[in-house]
Amino acid sequence: MNTTWLNTLKFIMKCLHIEYQVPLYIVDQQGALIEEYPAQNFNPLYASKSEGLELLTQHIQGHYPLIHATNFVEQYLIVPLPAQPTVQANSNEPIDPASSHPLPTPESTSVDIEGALIAGPFFNAIVPEELIKGIIVDHQLSFRQQDEVWAFYKNVPLISKERIYNAAVMIYFMLYQKELDIAELIQHNLHIPAASIHRVHLDSIPHLSSSTLLSYHEEAEYTPPDRYHHNPEMERIFLQYIREGRKEDLIQWELGFPTEKLGVLSKKSLLRNEKNLGICSVTLVTRAAMDGGVNAEIAYTLSDFYIQAVEECENPAQVHMTTQRCNADFVDRVLEGQKQRYSHEVNLTRHYIFSHLYEPIHLQDLAKETKLNADYLSQLFKKEIGCSPVVYIQQQRIDEAKKLISLSHYSLAEISTLLQFHDQSYFTKIFKRYTGVTPKQYQKNRTGGERMGVGMF
Repeated sequence: MNTTWLNTLKFIMKCLHIEYQVPLYIVDQQGALIEEYPAQNFNPLYASKSEGLELLTQHIQGHYPLIHATNFVEQYLIVPLPAQPTVQANSNEPIDPASSHPLPTPESTSVDIEGALIAGPFFNAIVPEELIKGIIVDHQLSFRQQDEVWAFYKNVPLISKERIYNAAVMIYFMLYQKELDIAELIQHNLHIPAASIHRVHLDSIPHLSSSTLLSYHEEAEYTPPDRYHHNPEMERIFLQYIREGRKEDLIQWELGFPTEKLGVLSKKSLLRNEKNLGICSVTLVTRAAMDGGVNAEIAYTLSDFYIQAVEECENPAQVHMTTQRCNADFVDRVLEGQKQRYSHEVNLTRHYIFSHLYEPIHLQDLAKETKLNADYLSQLFKKEIGCSPVVYIQQQRIDEAKKLISLSHYSLAEISTLLQFHDQSYFTKIFKRYTGVTPKQYQKNRTGGERMGVGMF
């Protein structure tokens, strides 16, 4: 790594530390430390700082930023570092104004990954003392080690997922001079391929073990799974996306999950805690998928398989990957059922509506999207869905309004305008038609979520 490139990276590190108050490290491909800012102690649960950095570096794939957390719950942002390419003086590649040297781009054939920029540790959710005690029990720490661990966890900063993903996009742009879409980044970090999801097929379940299921990311480190039971409304939204087969929304949901306290279902062991949470998640997702049309026998067979796979996991990373695969598998099966149940044109219409809830939607827009006559499309949609496109749009916007009321700081007037209800009295009328209460009444009870729906799957 040449001096000019290293100086550029040092400048980036200082800027990031000022903004996020986390330690930053530059490592080579083997995880050997090249530079750190500021110098400070690493997680005492590792034998050494070099061991921890080496473990983090092992999971670099391509040039995508990764958000990883270890089996000790703390998280790190890992951004692969491109080598400084050798180019001609008249190159058209982007120029770093600080060094007057061409910056690498991910498309450039001369770019190699020569290490990583690592930022962390941080938490994106409050870690309760019970989980830290579980880690101490799992690793049978001495009293001195316990004191060091408590001191370490006390000083780890809490940073929301949204800020971390924004930091990843910003660092990526600094290094590659190319914008990265946040949805694409989330998709990559969830290990969900854009075209299709690696799935477990029902006819192969009896022959699969948990090690086979996890082979795609066999050595992946632990990323703490989201906890659904602390916020009933977030749980309801998550399960609604499963029930409706809305894979893209499920990916976006990951970014919007709020910073809150991690769930505790076992105070004696972190691994047992993760297994208990994983089993609860599989159970809820199974019921949501059945509501979405997945055959009950298939759903229960899949549920049994995933619960057994969770029990066979040897570390929290495997538990997380198993529940992640479970979510992906069930949402794909709901999607398959929809494709069989609805025509291609109706599926296109539903997708267009989901994607344009915050924009004006006219029947002619839907007709253009499906290449059908507007009247014929309306008749087809009502025949298959049970209501007209206009009514369906209203229903989806009211569902979206309920999310905004429960999870955002927007006023009712702002929510009404955002969702294209430009007359607030009309918004109130439509909201009450589909929920039985006015927006103000719903807002008053939002801390309890949707009283009639939460937990009833």
